[in-house]
Amino acid sequence: MLRFVSAMLVVVHHYAFRMQVTGEGGGIGFSEVSDIAIWLDTGLLIFFAISGYVITLSSEGRTALEFAIGRFARLWPTFVLCASITAIVLYNWPVPGLPDPTIKQWLSHAIINSRLLGQPFLDGAYWTIAYEIIFYGWVFVLMAAGWFHRFWKLIVFLWVLLSALNEFHIDSEILRKLLITEYSGYFAFGMTLYKVRYGAGVSAMSVLVLSILLACLTPFFVEPKNFEIYGIYRDNFGLALIGPISLVCVAVCVLTPSLSVSPGAATIVGGLTYPLYLLHQNIGYSVFARFGAESGRWSVGALLLLSLLFICWLIARFFEPLSRRFIKRWASAQTSFGVHER
Repeated sequence: MLRFVSAMLVVVHHYAFRMQVTGEGGGIGFSEVSDIAIWLDTGLLIFFAISGYVITLSSEGRTALEFAIGRFARLWPTFVLCASITAIVLYNWPVPGLPDPTIKQWLSHAIINSRLLGQPFLDGAYWTIAYEIIFYGWVFVLMAAGWFHRFWKLIVFLWVLLSALNEFHIDSEILRKLLITEYSGYFAFGMTLYKVRYGAGVSAMSVLVLSILLACLTPFFVEPKNFEIYGIYRDNFGLALIGPISLVCVAVCVLTPSLSVSPGAATIVGGLTYPLYLLHQNIGYSVFARFGAESGRWSVGALLLLSLLFICWLIARFFEPLSRRFIKRWASAQTSFGVHER
C-alpha cells in the first residue's frame, strides 16, 4: 500500500511541479499545489528504502539463480511493454522539447538501461529503474558468493562508508553510478531494517544508525542537480525533513500491525505501482501538451490518471502474471535440462 502511495506522490510531483517548470507539458501546470508538489519526490526516497527491505526479504531461501530469474520475470516483460506503449504515444503526441522516439531508441530498451547503448530513456523515470537493476546485480553477486546474508553487516557498513567518502570527498561519477552512492543510504536502511526486525544486536543497530545518517544527508547531495534542472533551491529545513519522513514511513509500515485490508485488494493496489511508475511521466506530459488547457487541465488530469490506472490494472491483472509464469517455466525447463545433461 505504501508503494502505491509513493508512486502517487511521484506522479503529483511530476504533473504539479516539474511539468510547468520545464515546459514539458506545453506550459500547462498546477500552480495552486506546486508549493506542496515540489517536495513530493519524497516518494522516490520511500521507493528505494522499500526496495532494500523487500529485496532482502525475497532473497531469503533462494539461490542466486532463483533470485535473478524472479527479478527478471518481475521487471523485464512489464518494462518492455510499458516502454513500447510510451514510444507509440510519444511518436504520435510528442512532448515539447523532446525529440521524437526512434526505432533504435525503442529497441535499446530491451536491455532496460538504454543509455548503455548510447540511447536516451523514453521516459525520465527510467533512471531509477536502472539504479534498481544495479542494486539487484550486487545482491545477485553477493548471493552467488555466499556473502549476502553471512556478512551483511560488513557489506552495509562498507557500502555506507564508501558512499559517504564519495559524496563528501572523492566525487567519482563512476562510483556514484556503480555503487549508487547518492541513494545508498535508503537501500542500506531497508536491508538493515529487515535484518534488525528479526534480531537487533548492538552491531546491527550501529549499522542501522549509520544508514539513517547517510539517508538523511542524501537530499543535500542531490539538491545541486535538482537546481541544474529546475533553477530552484529548496529550503534547507525542508531538505532536512524529507529524509527522516521517508524512513519513518517505511519503518512504521514494517513494524506496526498490518491494516485490516484484504490481501487480494492490497496485492492489486500494489501491482499498479510498477506500470504506473513506468507509464505516467512522459505520457502525461504529452497528453497535457496536446489536450490540456488552462480551463480544462483538472479534467484532463483526472481522466489521464483514471486511464493510466485502468491500463496498469490490465497489465497487473493479466499481462504480468502470464509473462512471469512463462519466464519461470522456461527458466525451470532450461535449468532441468542443464542438470539432466550433467
